[in-house]
Amino acid sequence: MSEILSEQSYRPGPWYRSLFSTYRFLTLAICVYMIREACSRGGNLTDGFVILTLIYITIVIFMSTAGVWAFLAYSRWVRVILSEQTITKMEGDKEHVIALNQISHLNWLSISDEMIVESPADSLRINLDDFKRSDQHAIITFLREVVPVEKQEKWEPFSEVRRRSIDPDLPLTYWQRFMTGMWITATGLAGVMWWSESEMIYLILIPAFVFSAIRSYRGT
Repeated sequence: MSEILSEQSYRPGPWYRSLFSTYRFLTLAICVYMIREACSRGGNLTDGFVILTLIYITIVIFMSTAGVWAFLAYSRWVRVILSEQTITKMEGDKEHVIALNQISHLNWLSISDEMIVESPADSLRINLDDFKRSDQHAIITFLREVVPVEKQEKWEPFSEVRRRSIDPDLPLTYWQRFMTGMWITATGLAGVMWWSESEMIYLILIPAFVFSAIRSYRGT
């Protein structure tokens, strides 16, 4: 318990948000394809496809900027605070505070990578994917130590899915190494196919495969 006696504060890391990362990968791939097609048409500003490309790129830039701002705002206004007496989650002007001695239930959700902490008066959700790996480890360790085991539910399946969050130094399993290699191979093949056939589908698949390889390597 010595590791959790002092108050610790954790803020979300917006660049770990998988949906935003996937969106950026896909839109970048589509942009590259459209620019390539527009250049092959001579870049004539009177051409309909060229005009569509410029409009799409403008929208992508706007949406990407708005997305970065939204995630930075989320990181700034959301915070999880763990202390020897309470668990606090702050969301803007909303504050959820649960005293450790009032926790009635802790649900570990392996599918959504969330923990739901409940008391008779309130409940709060902590999504692990919002935080960097070292913070995930600290939060999990805290909850495992302060909440009685009989009040924890679904820990076993959660611990299997989030093995490297529980122990960041844990090596990858054979299956995780195999899948990482497979996704990297698939990325290379998609790149070769796009280079030889210039089909947009391969350009879209490349970032998707890269993202899957990163997820496999991270053990999530």
